[in-house]
Amino acid sequence: MPAITVKTFAGERPKLDPRLLPNESASIAYGCHFDNGNLSPLKRPALTGIAVLQAAKTIYKHLNEHWFAWDKVVNAVASPIADDPWQRVYFTGDGYPKVTNNAIFSGSNMPAFSYRLGIQAPEVAIIGVVTEAATDEVDPNDDETRYYTHTFVTEQGEEGPPGEASNAIEILYPDEDGTFVTLAFSAPNVNASNITHRRIYRTATGGGIADYLFVAEIPISQATFVDNVPGESLGSALDTYDYEIPNEKMIGLTSMANGILAGFFDSTVCFSESYLPYAWPSEYQLTTEHEIVTVAALGNTLAVLTKGYPYMFSGVTPNAMAGQKLESNQSCVSARSAVIVNGSLIYASPDGLIAFTSSGLTMLTNQIITREQWQDLEPSTIEAYHQEGRYLAFYGANLDKGFIFDPSTGDFRHFTATATCGFNSLEDDALYTCQGGNLSKWEASPAVMDYQWRSKDFEANDISFACAMVKGVDVSLSGLRIFADETEVLHLEPGQIPSSAFRLPPSRGDSWAFEVYGKGTIHSVSIATTMREVAA
Repeated sequence: MPAITVKTFAGERPKLDPRLLPNESASIAYGCHFDNGNLSPLKRPALTGIAVLQAAKTIYKHLNEHWFAWDKVVNAVASPIADDPWQRVYFTGDGYPKVTNNAIFSGSNMPAFSYRLGIQAPEVAIIGVVTEAATDEVDPNDDETRYYTHTFVTEQGEEGPPGEASNAIEILYPDEDGTFVTLAFSAPNVNASNITHRRIYRTATGGGIADYLFVAEIPISQATFVDNVPGESLGSALDTYDYEIPNEKMIGLTSMANGILAGFFDSTVCFSESYLPYAWPSEYQLTTEHEIVTVAALGNTLAVLTKGYPYMFSGVTPNAMAGQKLESNQSCVSARSAVIVNGSLIYASPDGLIAFTSSGLTMLTNQIITREQWQDLEPSTIEAYHQEGRYLAFYGANLDKGFIFDPSTGDFRHFTATATCGFNSLEDDALYTCQGGNLSKWEASPAVMDYQWRSKDFEANDISFACAMVKGVDVSLSGLRIFADETEVLHLEPGQIPSSAFRLPPSRGDSWAFEVYGKGTIHSVSIATTMREVAA
């Protein structure tokens, strides 16, 4: 005789009609976990006792110790420099690009203070004057026309691009007492980057090649300098010509391999110099056809998601990046939906979830959910995180609804929780969420959610099932509903499910289904026509 037996449990596949689902799949799955194939409840998030900004929209854990928070959508990355003594954090989205460090980020709301990322070129050229003692001409063939330039330097030793060349300084040689040139400087018009010093360079010719060579470094407060440095004592050549300050509109900061940072503004992708996060040469910028939504690093590849075609930019050095437009019409509808799960960048498109890898794009959900069903999940509002190999998303105007998508099984499950933002901490392998400024650790509470799991519709051809049995752990914490042709024929509330096989009310139907809800762990549910079948 026919029987219904479900011994493993999985999530929803909304695209399929409930009668066509695999036996283990659900037509409804809320608050469920499927450890080892069993049906169990999700644990609730546990409050950590840590509070940040009440209106936080971004949280970031630095050095597994310091919690940063912003009331805006911000992208933050740690310094790519190994053992950085300043423990710097770079971020975009809070006005112009910024950097903070361990001398200034501590406070009641972190980061307490920050500087503008990058160093501007000096606005005013050096004015140089040759001293009278150095103008006694001996041999006109030894005359030198010299130029000076200078750069600004931060407290951390970061050097910006040079300013304009000075006026021509005519030097007459030789002079037994040396040549003295008095240089006059102007203070920076704006000092938002913690500029503390300037470096002075002057032209010199050697081997037929003319370049600016290092003369001296002086405090930014020093207004004059007397250069009497002989040519053989000059330092290395100036090499920061293109170390430009990043565009003030740049957002989406992310860290690639080889110490390269990337960001974007409008339809322009930007790359920093390797291991020099403050230097953003404009010649490294590349463009896309459509406005960029977000970017993400996949090793040496930068995935660029736009309002049109996605792009892939690859290279081991920032000056050798090559772009490729992917011929796919799957735009990104939410910047914060993009998250890396198991090596793939998964993001929300108008039609469903897309996996972006260095090999290209894959539509993950085209066989699982229809476009109309997907739109019910309000994909433009999705904010997602990775959680134990799964894609966990909050959505809705208040981010008070959620779903979990498992790329390995291809199913969905839903949950009810609220979070204004979250952070995946790799160091302690945890997902943290934030609501009202209070941080919680996902699935860390001993308390659990109430789940609801409804089976597929089992076709039965006017069969009268007479018996049922539920096996598991703490089954008394769960309730059971059984349906024949969509009509409820039995409802056992929590505490009422027998520990052994039990009889059903006399009922017949062409379609049978059951629903389990509550907090117990369910190993199997069986429905049959005889007690022998259900206990087998």
